[in-house]
Amino acid sequence: MRNRLLLSLAVLTLALHLFLTGWALVQPAASSWIGATQTPLLLLFSLVHATYLLGWRQALAFFVLSAGISWGFEQVGVATGWIYGGYYYSDRLQPKLGHVPLIIPVGWFMMMYPSYVIANLVGEGRPTVSRPRLGKLVGLCLLGGMAMTAWDLAIDPILVGHGMWVWEQGGPYFGVPVQNFAGWLVTTFTIYLIYRLWEGRAGLQPLGAVTRGVAWMPLLAYASQMLRTFGRPELGVITFFAMGFPLLAAAYRLQDWPGSAQT
Repeated sequence: MRNRLLLSLAVLTLALHLFLTGWALVQPAASSWIGATQTPLLLLFSLVHATYLLGWRQALAFFVLSAGISWGFEQVGVATGWIYGGYYYSDRLQPKLGHVPLIIPVGWFMMMYPSYVIANLVGEGRPTVSRPRLGKLVGLCLLGGMAMTAWDLAIDPILVGHGMWVWEQGGPYFGVPVQNFAGWLVTTFTIYLIYRLWEGRAGLQPLGAVTRGVAWMPLLAYASQMLRTFGRPELGVITFFAMGFPLLAAAYRLQDWPGSAQT
């Protein structure tokens, strides 16, 4: 019963998130408040779905590692400019812990989890991978990091336009420095590597049957972030290829996966 409630909550939060994505495309003037509503919805979806797919200990560890490590990288990045380039967060995002708004490290997990599932599908043809060899583990971390960084190609210019943060020296990519994306890749790779090493020792404990429909849900969450950019056609074209390639590759591999009856 509890497992069904978890899955139902994941379906509900994802459905609401997708509905709001479509609404924002039809009513661009409402995109600001819709985006603020979508963030907690997508975060809740990722937490609930990860709990169902991986087990509650694994989901909690993934969330804590994502939030803690990303906060550390962001704190150093804002203070020094070494990681992502010179930037600072505006007062629109409150409260802050140090230089970093609390919503930022919490939000990293929101998209790191769907990117993790996509990396597993692209690399191994299934949504979870149990104890991969070191070479494959590193490859999966790179795949996840690239899928996650592709998302930042889409969202960073939009949120800068909304005044959420400021790049002090600007940059060639819609005002964003190229260094930012290298910093994202390093940050995400680090988080994935530490989590996957822990996951390899702890194992996976899915709370219910992992069907193809269950595996599709993180892909739809990732796709929703791609669709958000089509309000700006110049970003939409870039995002279609940057995020579309790992998404289509994962969807293609998923068609050959029969699903697992593991409980």
